[in-house]
Amino acid sequence: MSPATIKAQLDRLRRAQVKVAALVVADPVYAPIFTRLEAEIADMEAMLSGDVIARARAVARQMATA
Repeated sequence: MSPATIKAQLDRLRRAQVKVAALVVADPVYAPIFTRLEAEIADMEAMLSGDVIARARAVARQMATA
């Protein structure tokens, strides 16, 4: 995945996180979705970081949730 694609997806996830945060405040039933978005944002940020350890952690997190 190219850095431009990752950045575009990261922007989309951040916008979704803001919307879901409002939903969580209104009804905590949406909390798992918010948690999932947080994890996906962290994974995308790790992919962009250039830090091999951060990327390895992101991959391990993805495998743990699969």
